[in-house]
Amino acid sequence: MLSSSSSLRHHSRGSTSSRRHPRPFVTSYSRRICVVAQAKKRSPVTEGLQLVLKDELKIEKERYRTPEAVLEGPPGGFELEDRPHSNVLLLSRSHGSEEIYVEVDLDTQQDETDEDAEAALLEEEDEEGSMRGLPPVAFSVNVVKGRAALGFSCQTDGEAVVISHVSLNDSAGGTGGEDEEDDDSMPYTGPLFTELDDTLQQAFSDYLEERGITAEFGAYLVELVHDKLEVEYMAWLTRVQDFVAS
Repeated sequence: MLSSSSSLRHHSRGSTSSRRHPRPFVTSYSRRICVVAQAKKRSPVTEGLQLVLKDELKIEKERYRTPEAVLEGPPGGFELEDRPHSNVLLLSRSHGSEEIYVEVDLDTQQDETDEDAEAALLEEEDEEGSMRGLPPVAFSVNVVKGRAALGFSCQTDGEAVVISHVSLNDSAGGTGGEDEEDDDSMPYTGPLFTELDDTLQQAFSDYLEERGITAEFGAYLVELVHDKLEVEYMAWLTRVQDFVAS
């Protein structure tokens, strides 16, 4: 049987041993720190992409200059609506009782290139080339009167404006009967523009020119679209770089 003093000495040695070898204490917070540290460690592939994005953005910023035409603003009394990160440019103006709307969709420029319109542009150029070798711009014009609109599909290379199609959206027209309301068939939008009589083609061109869709407007539009693509490309590079680096 142990004496009380022996028991106390034995207990004291056990307590000392426990103090000399403390158990590791890991909190949930420290575990989170480890996880975050591991997540921040990027692979060589990710770091490589980040460097390439950084270099590309630097090059673009160094060579970018806003065209003089864009700084001066649209001609012919048009007002420009250009929202950041948007793929659509909108221009508008009034002409008497009419409202003129011009729309450019950046994402469909290559898809909307019309072969007939492109051939017509080449004929218009003759000895003069297109502006700085910039690609043609496809755009639409809507002349709105009340609930009806006369629409034009156009192209410009900065030297001339060429029409490829004319359509009429007359929402107030028709008989207004029930059969018409239930008819899901596609409406007739008009013939191919190149099939129209030359005199009629020229009359439509004059009609647009009177409403501000001139060669000067076409030159501005080419510069505007090129500048918009450059600006949006730099903004896209910045956002992608931030995502990869986060």
